[in-house]
Amino acid sequence: MTVKTRDFGEHDISEDMIIHFPNGIFAFEDQKRFIMLSPLGDNVFPAWLQSVDDEDLCFIVFDPEQISRNYTVTADAESLSVIKPETAEKLRYLVLAVVPEEYKNTTVNLKSPIVVNTEKMLAAQIIAAENYPIKFPIFAKEGE
Repeated sequence: MTVKTRDFGEHDISEDMIIHFPNGIFAFEDQKRFIMLSPLGDNVFPAWLQSVDDEDLCFIVFDPEQISRNYTVTADAESLSVIKPETAEKLRYLVLAVVPEEYKNTTVNLKSPIVVNTEKMLAAQIIAAENYPIKFPIFAKEGE
């Protein structure tokens, strides 16, 4: 299948690369199918979470553990039930970034991560029980 992307042209993908969001992403509930593109190499972040059905809809994501070493998330069972996790080892967390024109001011939303069941390719955006910020700066300011 061919997917048109916002930033990287067309990509031929197999169906097993599609991450299914049964409930969509907050504010984009009608978008259910995404692929993850890592232009810097497999599992190298930032990565692009590209809608399969809307070439203009794309999110930049990061691995939260690369940003905050002690990042752990407590989610209620109802939020996780949609992705049908059998073990925590099959879960991968991603955080959405906001990248302004001045990229050094990029922030990520640690409060509402995306949880992906990598075995079943099911995902959900959840709200962490922990008191994480919605706008966490990923680059240190000069002098800090």
